[in-house]
Amino acid sequence: MATTSISTAVSSAKFTPPPLDGSLTVMQMLDWNFTNNSSHPLFLYAPTSTDADPSPKNVAVTWGEAVEAVYTGAKLLKDQIPESTNTSADSANKAKVIAILSHSDAVPYYTTVLSILRANCVPFPISPRNSPKAVAHLINQVGVSHVLLGYDQNMQQLMERAAEFLKEDFEYTKEKIPSTSMIPVFEDLYLSETQHDGKERVKKIREEIPLKTPGPKENQVYLHSSGSTAFPKPIPWTPNGVQELTTCVQFAGRSLTGKILSLHVVPVFHAMGTFHIFSAAATGIIYAVFPPQIPPVVPSPQNVFEGATRTGAEYVLSVPSMIEAWSRTPVHVDWLISRTAVFYGGGPLDIDVGNRLSEQGVPLCCAYGLTEAGVISEYPSKEVLSDAWNYFKFQRGVNVHLIPSTDNPKTFEPVILSGGHCTPQVFNTTIDGVDGYSTHDMIEEHPKYKGYWKILGRADSQIIHSSGEKTNPGPLESMMNQDPHVSASVMFGHGKFQAGIIVEPVEEEQEQFIKAESSGSPDEREAKLEEFRNKIWPTVEKMNAYAPRHSRIFKEMILVASPSKPFTYTAKNTTRNAAIIQEYTPEIEALYANIEESTQPSIPAPQQWDLESSKAFVRAVVESVLLKDKSESDTIGDEDDFFQIGGDSLQATWIRNSIMRALRDGAKIDTRGGTAGNFVYEYHTIETLGAFVASIVENGSFDAGVEQQGSDAHVETVVQGMKKMAEKYSKDFLVASSKTSPTAKTRKVVLMTGSTGGVGVHILDRLLEDSTVEKVYALVRRGKDNKDNIKTKQKEAFVERGVNPELVESPKLVLLEAQLSEEKFGLEENVFEGMKKELTHIIANAWRVDFNLGLTSFESDIKGLRYMVDLALTTRSLLVFTSSVGIFQGSNYAEKRPFPESPVSPKVASVSGYTQSKWVSEQIIQNASSTAGLHSVIVRLGQACGSPNGSWNRKEWLPALVRSAPFLGCIPDDDREISWIPADLVARAFRDFLDTPNVNAETQRNPSFVHLIHPRPVQWSTLARTIGSKLNVDVVPFTTWLEKLEEVGKKDKNAEEKISALRILPSYQGMAAKYNNGSGSHEQAELEEEAFGMTLIKNENAKRLSKTLADPDVPQLGQEDLMRWLAYWGL
Repeated sequence: MATTSISTAVSSAKFTPPPLDGSLTVMQMLDWNFTNNSSHPLFLYAPTSTDADPSPKNVAVTWGEAVEAVYTGAKLLKDQIPESTNTSADSANKAKVIAILSHSDAVPYYTTVLSILRANCVPFPISPRNSPKAVAHLINQVGVSHVLLGYDQNMQQLMERAAEFLKEDFEYTKEKIPSTSMIPVFEDLYLSETQHDGKERVKKIREEIPLKTPGPKENQVYLHSSGSTAFPKPIPWTPNGVQELTTCVQFAGRSLTGKILSLHVVPVFHAMGTFHIFSAAATGIIYAVFPPQIPPVVPSPQNVFEGATRTGAEYVLSVPSMIEAWSRTPVHVDWLISRTAVFYGGGPLDIDVGNRLSEQGVPLCCAYGLTEAGVISEYPSKEVLSDAWNYFKFQRGVNVHLIPSTDNPKTFEPVILSGGHCTPQVFNTTIDGVDGYSTHDMIEEHPKYKGYWKILGRADSQIIHSSGEKTNPGPLESMMNQDPHVSASVMFGHGKFQAGIIVEPVEEEQEQFIKAESSGSPDEREAKLEEFRNKIWPTVEKMNAYAPRHSRIFKEMILVASPSKPFTYTAKNTTRNAAIIQEYTPEIEALYANIEESTQPSIPAPQQWDLESSKAFVRAVVESVLLKDKSESDTIGDEDDFFQIGGDSLQATWIRNSIMRALRDGAKIDTRGGTAGNFVYEYHTIETLGAFVASIVENGSFDAGVEQQGSDAHVETVVQGMKKMAEKYSKDFLVASSKTSPTAKTRKVVLMTGSTGGVGVHILDRLLEDSTVEKVYALVRRGKDNKDNIKTKQKEAFVERGVNPELVESPKLVLLEAQLSEEKFGLEENVFEGMKKELTHIIANAWRVDFNLGLTSFESDIKGLRYMVDLALTTRSLLVFTSSVGIFQGSNYAEKRPFPESPVSPKVASVSGYTQSKWVSEQIIQNASSTAGLHSVIVRLGQACGSPNGSWNRKEWLPALVRSAPFLGCIPDDDREISWIPADLVARAFRDFLDTPNVNAETQRNPSFVHLIHPRPVQWSTLARTIGSKLNVDVVPFTTWLEKLEEVGKKDKNAEEKISALRILPSYQGMAAKYNNGSGSHEQAELEEEAFGMTLIKNENAKRLSKTLADPDVPQLGQEDLMRWLAYWGL
């Protein structure tokens, strides 16, 4: 144990810290938190929106739930991992080593790491970015007994190839190769409904698997380096080391208890992530992460921003490359400015980016840690110094010794010594009789702030990229130097996203370069350079097969040394790498500048840039990058997701750069002003990326292509995808066997989905109160909860919207847990068949709501709708489908306005994946109606505006807008009308639609389209003046209100905590664009749009089919509604 005095962690009303005096192991601290902090959050995530819940509340995973899941995982592992093993290292470790090889989401991954520990085994997170040989090396070095694999095929292939190398290189027999199983997913680990259930489960497993306390010299956890030797090196962590990781937060510059830290960017398999999961046990910090799902979310600048924003993370931890991407977008920069601290670690942040962000007010902080020793810097730091953003301060618990550099007395190499609270787990030196770990980093003290240090680079020349990943150049340079055309080589890339190499040719080759240069012809010099690169390319391919993916060399990153700048050598005849890189700095920087827009020149730009030619070019680029190391038989489908087939961020950069080069050179597009960052994240299939490229050329500029998503080529591609999806789910309908619909009968048995959503709650309420409805089957999507919790969930939804919660006990209601995208909805055979015999009506009201997703992400919803269609056909039931007026977002493609209640062109619905999915669904229903006699009503629902008790989600755009008024002193005005409709009125109309006669059975056989909006619109200005009077604020033009909102957001870093409208600022900015760039004059806009630029639509058919909507006295929205909203919002 460390001898440093132990202070007590800051207490909180919500978190009682465990003793930090060494009396508890990390696993005992978990038990402490299970007993004392069971309701305190450990993880926090923002779930994906659904139709039933468009603005879901953040989900907190508490310590009680997490620790129970750890025990559940321990039991699961004990049951599935074979007891016997032939791995030789077992006896040495005294506990089985279980490796994890998976791209997984944070909650189940970190839970599994702790579960392995609780199963009295040793966890070993292995980076899935390693090569198969590196994985085999790590398995052999440690003596892994079992490997938990990710669910994606790449992980399983990686393990299969690693197993082959275990046989070939280490003579493993089939029996000796570690057994494998799939890593537990969220639903495997998080089971219990109540805290009582959790306590019983933990008690039972604790008795079944007694906790063993490992000896002080045993290994409790394995991590691994990124490759300071030929392969990554396993780093064993002892129990004392793990305990120090857990308790080192007591030396932080400020309290972390109850604070929310975004870990969205941090790779779960990285030591940076593992360190955090241990320290959480002592601090009460809350980690904001992505929601658990398969496949896991691939971090991008936008989705990390959204996840951190929605969870309210005040601290952000990121790798430099993500911060560099954020720096290009003003909205992201404004958000970073408002954080308490933005930590970067794992590599250097670009100096220009850092300076610019710091000058703008971003609280940047440098974090410094080592896989071999843990967190070295004060974290989080007590102060944020804008003029020292790239300096760190050693934490008080570290015993550090500084060795001056022989070249520069102002630079030092830190050596971490034992005797502090950060004991190295690997020793490679001794200072004054004290064992220590020489970091091989070079640091320099700040000229103004004593005790603040900047990392200059690696003393041992290891290259640290801006992504935080490392390249060890030694072995790769040695391989290159074996090439007969090469005299010597030096790799570079510190602080850059990718590595490059300077190659000095042998004398014969140099003479040819001298001849080419003396000719004075740039073409001859370029031809010689290309010829030389081709000669050494087989060696580069060998290097790339050996290196981790982030260290691979692309052909364009080969710099050939000039005869006028020969390499310099040491007395040992080794290259003076630092001096050579310094000498070639101008060429290196020029190479990186050029590479931004110039890669893969061997792929010619197309002569024509129509859609098919653009796709063909993109296909060639993508395959040249992603299939570089694959066999000739491998192909990539036009709709294959690059990142789901093994693509990574480096490859995405090369695809982007290749396209940029072709646009610049082939299409003469000025790409220098492009602001889209890496658009490959947005358009991650050949199909969508090809359409994007075609749109850029069609619009004549890169920025226009980025901003103009409605180009003909782009829209045509989207439309083709929509039609293809509709066709896929419109095959082989079962023709209705009778022209007589059971809906003509007075009795009604209704199946509905989406019953817990804001509108669905009131539909269910209405059905249960209706005397003509005999029974209601409510299907609730399957989740982690068990069946009994469905009733609780429905009851809570009733309470939230002011509906009588006792209705859940109604004998008419049958709640069923279901998976809507599975055949028979995942119900038991007898349940499904019993329901099928009774049905007369189906209300399909559940749908995922996420406007950032593409159409394919909604395929499970569409598949579920097709099952609903089949069920309606076989039971001759009326199908009522909830569509959306959002389907009209592409109103510039409209032939008629206002929009009639009839089928719409796919172009109109092509704006987002959500609206595309609604169009596809409408088309499937139309096809089923015309070919199979489906009786159906398609309800395009407008803006639902709250329940009778005023319940209206505070985070939605209008509630957030109104709630901003007290802070801004104003509310926006608009003299146009709104047709928003209360949720209970929606429900009454849905009930009316159930009586829709099947008048089209003999004639057109088409569905009935209805637009469900308020039949008696009111002017927004009337409500705005009432709000202004009630809140004592001014009523101003929308653009004035928006300017005030933006101004407050820039001035006050913490404004977002008070003004939720700032969190969805882009939505309001999009509305403002309609005001500024709307359709012609204000008078014309009044004719085409409602207030806030909402689409104007007709609703005659809805009023014809609904007596509720047809009532001339149906109440308009007024002061009573407004007062209920304001009361619910706390105003």
